[in-house]
Amino acid sequence: MKALPFLASVVTLIGLAAPAHADPADDAFLAALNNAGITYHDPEHAIKAGQKVCDLANSGTSQLDIIRDIRDLNPAFTMTKAAQFAKAAAMAYCPERLSTDSGGNDPRGAGTYPGGGGGGGGGG
Repeated sequence: MKALPFLASVVTLIGLAAPAHADPADDAFLAALNNAGITYHDPEHAIKAGQKVCDLANSGTSQLDIIRDIRDLNPAFTMTKAAQFAKAAAMAYCPERLSTDSGGNDPRGAGTYPGGGGGGGGGG
């Protein structure tokens, strides 16, 4: 039964050798945050927060309420930064949640979270 500890140590080594963010969605999300100038101390925490945006959207929370929650939980964020965070999360983890604006344009190119609320609201 000496094979069991050996397999456990191999699994541990493989786990340690894997890149910190092997998931392409996570990489895309973190890159979008970096491009927006949004800093974070712990990538895993940022990823979990981004995934939570989609959990909230999928449970029926409005986009504006999600953006306000992000801003309220991150006092350094303006509404614009909170909207950028929400947009980055939606693009990475739940692109089906991105809606078009009333003009029928693809919001993925827009500077704020689609569907209203969040753009240039100031605050902070």
